[in-house]
Amino acid sequence: MAELLVDAKPAPGDSNDGSGQSITKIVGPIAIAAAIAKLVSPLAGLGVLAACVGILLALKKPSEGRTILAVEDGQLEVRREKRKDAVARFPIGELTNVTLDREARNAGGRASERVRLALMRSGHDPVFVPEDRITPLEAQDWQAKVRVFLRANGWLPIDERGDA
Repeated sequence: MAELLVDAKPAPGDSNDGSGQSITKIVGPIAIAAAIAKLVSPLAGLGVLAACVGILLALKKPSEGRTILAVEDGQLEVRREKRKDAVARFPIGELTNVTLDREARNAGGRASERVRLALMRSGHDPVFVPEDRITPLEAQDWQAKVRVFLRANGWLPIDERGDA
């Protein structure tokens, strides 16, 4: 079985990764707890802070790990490290292309773009690798790696096949 571990990550310190909204999740509960501690009692403020932290932890999306592409006996399997079941499994011949799914963003008056790889199959929805969007440079790098891996395991894009 041949495997490729897709460990695509956004650039560290990327100003468009939503960190501005993430800081609100920290500062908001602290400000509310401080106001309640001042207006009601310190114990009430501590209770509100503990409740806010509990809610934030409960709502946090669990990480399913990195994406693994595996080819065995002509079947391509897409799975996540921490999940037992596969995201998708299909004959590698069904894969028509590996493209980039682009999304334009406008954060703070600056236009930016986020991308994810799309494994395209005719007649089916695309399989996205990784599921979360990443920077265009990172996505282009992983697109090349995924295409080389798939080609080494017998895949050809549909426009290069003799039967297309």
